[in-house]
Amino acid sequence: MNLFIMPHPPLAISEIGQGKEKAINSTIEGMNKIATQIKAIKPKTIAIISPHGNVFSDGLCVNIESNLKGNFGEFRAPSIKFDIKGDFQKALVLCSGLRASGINCLALDEVTAEKYDITTTLDHGVMVPLRFILKQYTDFKLLHINIGFLPKVQMYQAGKILSEILGDENVIIASGDLSHKLANDGHEEYDEMGAVYDEYIVSAINNNDLLKILSANEDMVERAGQCAHKPLELLMGALDGKASRSQVYSYEAPFGVGYMTAGIECHDADKANLIDQYLQISKQTNEVKRKQEDEYVKLARDTIIEYVKNEAIIDIPENLSEEMYVKQRGVFVSIKREGRLRGCIGTIMPTKPSIAEEIINNAIEAAIKDSRFTEVQVEELDELSIVVDVLSEMELVSSKQDLDINKYGIVVTNDYRRGLLLPNIDGVESVDHQIAIALQKAGINNDEKYTIQRFTVERHERLA
Repeated sequence: MNLFIMPHPPLAISEIGQGKEKAINSTIEGMNKIATQIKAIKPKTIAIISPHGNVFSDGLCVNIESNLKGNFGEFRAPSIKFDIKGDFQKALVLCSGLRASGINCLALDEVTAEKYDITTTLDHGVMVPLRFILKQYTDFKLLHINIGFLPKVQMYQAGKILSEILGDENVIIASGDLSHKLANDGHEEYDEMGAVYDEYIVSAINNNDLLKILSANEDMVERAGQCAHKPLELLMGALDGKASRSQVYSYEAPFGVGYMTAGIECHDADKANLIDQYLQISKQTNEVKRKQEDEYVKLARDTIIEYVKNEAIIDIPENLSEEMYVKQRGVFVSIKREGRLRGCIGTIMPTKPSIAEEIINNAIEAAIKDSRFTEVQVEELDELSIVVDVLSEMELVSSKQDLDINKYGIVVTNDYRRGLLLPNIDGVESVDHQIAIALQKAGINNDEKYTIQRFTVERHERLA
């Protein structure tokens, strides 16, 4: 089986780039090289995994339409149209296989699209690679898959199922750009971790060390601001038990976004599964992290484990520091899995006699009662990271000048409506942005009167 990685900059298409495509000539050459290889392979089905379009937090989306259409009207090139046969049969089998493995999957057709107010139209994550492929090869059916923000174990399993359904004679393409945060003048705010991520991924593929993709540091992946990693996790599942040889064809980043083209050849060799190796590494890493957790995080974790496993509330431990027994504070408990929020519940003012009891109560609430998420399950417990924020007392603010998004959280209040935002939150870009988010959470309009209070947090993650 042949696997490919292709970026999706619309500027690579001359009708859209209007000359700017010359700055990414290496990328265009890499895309053309992949198209030439696909022409030589002559696949009957090409599966393209896109990080755009119908992307959900809890499942994949598989387009089961027999005719797939799209155009570049969004990028001022509506004359560039696509009308291609969809592999209806393989799409149905894929959906069935995913569901049988416990992976949520939306089988997308016109009826389903209308029901959920979404579209069956091809997104640019699919159309950009297609533009290059169709110039050289047309005798195939398309399997259009949109990622979900699922745990990497499930993404890997989805890739394994996809590979089994397609067989060795077909092709899978992971569509995705690397970091969007490589330059100060880019579309997203610069982050030094962007270049680190890109170098990490390029090195992993050039050295055929594909386990590194599954083992990538969560903070690095999140800060890089990329859209390739989930498609890559799914692509790694297609390598399950196979030997591989991978090569980067091109990498460049003239617009502050990393574009990489690459190919992976694989064949059956009864190799150790990447996911088994990853899980072993992950277990060892998590054991080290547990030893670094302070008493606040450990209390929250022990609480969650006991409640999720046994539906029991733990007793307050006897070996905590004195302030946890005698002080009262508002507390937020945040749960993450693979760098993504999994639950967060907190109290602005104390509701319990002590910080310890506040942590216990809010840890349980975060695990099972955050309405944005399903309840935490037993099989997730080893993969969770936990943050405990202990809030200071509130101070009334008279001016925006008294705020700092990294130092202060805020509470906005209008009568009974109240919205809170913790400090130092990823994606919050300014004081005005912080206030706007808090107002939205409270359901307060900008033209209504409201008060602002600020607070600091004592954040507990781990000791090192």
